[in-house]
Amino acid sequence: MAIEITMRHSDVKIESLKDYAQTRMEKLQERFPKVTSINIVIDVDVKKHMYMCEVIANRLGETAVGAKEFSESAKSVIDTAAARAERQLLRMRVKARKGTVRKQRAASVKN
Repeated sequence: MAIEITMRHSDVKIESLKDYAQTRMEKLQERFPKVTSINIVIDVDVKKHMYMCEVIANRLGETAVGAKEFSESAKSVIDTAAARAERQLLRMRVKARKGTVRKQRAASVKN
């Protein structure tokens, strides 16, 4: 699985923050093995002292999750975005097991 981390609007590349995001997304990948790639964008607004984290997870060739969070703390914004992505992936897994996703796909192919 590929984990891509991008830092925007930051003069100093914070390696500890990248390592933290890497370990957090590895935990997400262990729980959801069908996730093929995860893209993380961490944006720093220096004037407002705010961080933005966006997590985009691709599952079997399609975009499964897009979670975006804002906070004043860098680690907390990564944690909340990862938790939101985890909830969305769990919801997607439950729907797939129930068959509602398969039924919707089959209906859309017929139309």
